[in-house]
Amino acid sequence: MTTTDEGYVTSKQIKSRLKRSAGQLDGVLRMMDDNRPCDDVLVQLSAVKSSIDKAMKLVIARNIINCVDGSDQMDVQKFEHSLDLLLKTK
Repeated sequence: MTTTDEGYVTSKQIKSRLKRSAGQLDGVLRMMDDNRPCDDVLVQLSAVKSSIDKAMKLVIARNIINCVDGSDQMDVQKFEHSLDLLLKTK
């Protein structure tokens, strides 16, 4: 999970991820305008989906950290690990 040195996810990190996702989606739209093969479009859509999933993970991680802000670091790491497992099963 991408975090700052203090272990907190920043709005800047989340916005950066979302901007990257938007750029990928714009690329998919251009591919469709160019009548690119279905396989190519699907590969890029999969990349967009993965990028959005990562953005969701950052938002959830930020929320968890805010909710447990007083818990010890071990508890936060356990929450983060559980979140990793949850998102991998998607």
